[in-house]
Amino acid sequence: MELQMRRHPWETTPVGPVAHWPFSLKFAVRTLLDCQLPMYLAWGDAYTQFFNDAYVPILGAKKDGALGGDVRETWPEIWPVIGPMWAGVLQGEPVGSSDLALTINRYGYFETCHFAYSYSPVCGDDGNPKGVLVTFVETTETVLAERRRAFQLELADILRRETSSGPLLRAALRQVGAYVDDATVTYAERRPGMDAAVILEQWDGGARTPQSGRTVPLAALALGVPERLCKGETVWSTDGAAGDKAGIAVPLMDGDRLAAVLALHAPLDAGRIGDEVRLLEDAARRMWEALRRIRAEEALREETRVLELMKSATETLASTIALEPLMQAITDAATQLVGAEFGAFFYNNKDDDGDVYSLYALSGAPRAAFERIGKPRPTPMLVPTFDGSAPIRSDDIRDDPRYGTMLPHRGMPAGHLPVVSYLAAPVVSRSGEVIGGLFFGHPQPAMFSERSEELIGAFAVQAAIAIDNARLYDMAQRAAEEREQLLSSERAARAEAERHNKMKDEFLAMLAHELRNPLAPITSAAQLLRLPEVNEGLRLKASNIISRQVRHMTELVDDLLDVSRVTRGLVKLENEILDLNKVAMAAVEQTRPHIEERQHRLTVELPDAPVPVEGDRTRLIQVLVNLLNNSAKYTPPGGRIALVVTIEDGAARAAVRDNGTGIDAQLLPHVFDLFTQADRAPDRSQGGLGIGLALVKSIVRMHNGQVAAHSAGPQQGTIMTVTLPLAQAEVGQVVRSGEGSGAARPLTVTIVDDNGDAGQSLAVLLRAHGHAVHVHEDAAGTLAHADPATEVFILDIGLPDMTGYELARRLRRDARHAQAVYVALTGYGQQRDRELSRQAGFDHHLVKPVEIGKLAQILAGKASNQPAMEG
Repeated sequence: MELQMRRHPWETTPVGPVAHWPFSLKFAVRTLLDCQLPMYLAWGDAYTQFFNDAYVPILGAKKDGALGGDVRETWPEIWPVIGPMWAGVLQGEPVGSSDLALTINRYGYFETCHFAYSYSPVCGDDGNPKGVLVTFVETTETVLAERRRAFQLELADILRRETSSGPLLRAALRQVGAYVDDATVTYAERRPGMDAAVILEQWDGGARTPQSGRTVPLAALALGVPERLCKGETVWSTDGAAGDKAGIAVPLMDGDRLAAVLALHAPLDAGRIGDEVRLLEDAARRMWEALRRIRAEEALREETRVLELMKSATETLASTIALEPLMQAITDAATQLVGAEFGAFFYNNKDDDGDVYSLYALSGAPRAAFERIGKPRPTPMLVPTFDGSAPIRSDDIRDDPRYGTMLPHRGMPAGHLPVVSYLAAPVVSRSGEVIGGLFFGHPQPAMFSERSEELIGAFAVQAAIAIDNARLYDMAQRAAEEREQLLSSERAARAEAERHNKMKDEFLAMLAHELRNPLAPITSAAQLLRLPEVNEGLRLKASNIISRQVRHMTELVDDLLDVSRVTRGLVKLENEILDLNKVAMAAVEQTRPHIEERQHRLTVELPDAPVPVEGDRTRLIQVLVNLLNNSAKYTPPGGRIALVVTIEDGAARAAVRDNGTGIDAQLLPHVFDLFTQADRAPDRSQGGLGIGLALVKSIVRMHNGQVAAHSAGPQQGTIMTVTLPLAQAEVGQVVRSGEGSGAARPLTVTIVDDNGDAGQSLAVLLRAHGHAVHVHEDAAGTLAHADPATEVFILDIGLPDMTGYELARRLRRDARHAQAVYVALTGYGQQRDRELSRQAGFDHHLVKPVEIGKLAQILAGKASNQPAMEG
């Protein structure tokens, strides 16, 4: 360098020929030439440059023209940094540092270099600073090596510290981003069989981006050469592949398959990119090894968790025998097992109008979340599950072609849970019946895997077994309860029979007494007529006695025959539209002698307007006459009796009130039963056979009305109320001539009950009413041998081979039985049981023991093709 300096044409520079240099300049130049460290001198206002041999490598491609040139022209890129510093030096204030970072361009590209330096003023011969002497050492490699070491140590600490894959990725990529300024770091995993990858983590400029979950082409990560990346080659570029940033993409291999990519885009120094590639490859390799280890540990922990969940769920299913809690336990356990946000279990119910799926249990969301949406529709996503097909999985249901094709929603209904990932599996019983389906959702995509399908498939088998067992237990419980109810009914029936037997004995005793009473005077009168000395007056008196007592006996026999005809439905009604006011007055006229004989005060209250009712005039008068006579009979002499006719709640009412002996609370429920009477005094002063009120009840029911009795107790009086429907026609119009309920046409009835005694006893009752009855004890026999002419099916629900619900569905699907009336006969009468009957297609729901009156109404409705009152 000294030789070049001697030959340099200094006369062409601002410092002039060497001979004219001041001593201070010559001394400074001599000093830098003798120095072994890089050193250069900037002299004068033109910053003329002098340097030694050690400084030449620092110049790089700028060596030519640097000697004797202006420092500002040699290093224009760093002058904004060093210029202000030199200004201070030229004021006599030296400056220095162990690390000065400067971005220089000495090889045609910019690079950040590090220096330990000293800027010292050089004074001229006059003692004033004339130049700047720069002594320095480039520490770039040392600084970068320290940074790489610190980065590797911190990364090692992260890889050792983190135990979960998500936090590991976040911490590692944040560390890579912190190592390189203005860097974008991306970790993405390749989708199997596709030239695309899913971004799992990305950091840009030290901040995490919201790109997680986004799918990008593999070429975008591989700098346009994905085939090299797939072969396991690291690819990089210094030509600004990402805007003005260089790029490095490191493949992460699983055997010979590209599994993931770690990509870095940053303004890297082109001369040192090889070092950065090696550093990133090392970091990627270590991160990948740690990630695979953690994932293996997570998989092991997850498998342990799944096994524990399966064990816990199996124990829960085995110990839960009540059906409804079991369904909820199944849904909760399955939702937790597959890691779903939401889970639901839908029953597989079908009716004649199509498929109807009922929500049975819900996990992870309130039940109200489904109330506004309605029942699931038979879409391509749902039907396979309810048909018992394999589990269905969708990573993103919004993009699934099987979803969103049907009206009215064409996609996710408004207000639906935010389901993106979707998983469903059928629950199939051991008999092959599809009990229903388990459905799961998650608001994030790709949350369910093949392992999830395997788990839910295995769990569904266990759930089906538990449901079958719960159903069997439920059927056994129902059967036990039905048996208990039947035993209770039998005991009640026996007690009722004993009561009726006692009533019959009392009635026969009363009847014998009532018949003996007139026989005694008749016998005495007959013996009197045989005496020869009987005169005409005695003969006439005896004849009157016989006539009067025979008439009394005739009335007794007529009453017995009348109640027999009415209760058996053999009485023909001559119906017309009547004014209940006039019926009441006619009854008063007939009973007035008896009432006056007992010295009662009778009050009659009638509305001003007619009270139209439809009925038989003679029979309705008979009803009120019996009630008035009863009040007169059981009210002490001088009592009060009132007959009040009103219109209330769209019905006509006639009430008979008295202040007589009243009715005991124990007798009140049976007061309208045949042969029922209060306890009699030994002298039998009240008389009668106990059939009057039974006759009243039968006649009122023939008129579609009701009769009720009320009494506060003995000696508190009685109120008898008859309620009849108001007629919609004019008074005096003849409406129809009809018969009692016994005149309905006979029907063909099929009874199915696994309790043979119960089925046969009910059949005997129905045959007594004139119906043709078939009895079966199981569903299979019914389906095989049911009479095509059956008009009414009476089905027990708890059958041994099939529920009554399923039997009803199958019979209804048979065209021969589609128009029949279906009656469910069960020991359960809760609202849920009635709803299940309705869904299965039953027209009526009756609770055991069956009330024969209700059943008779249903049969009568079918016989007349009119709807009967539902049970």
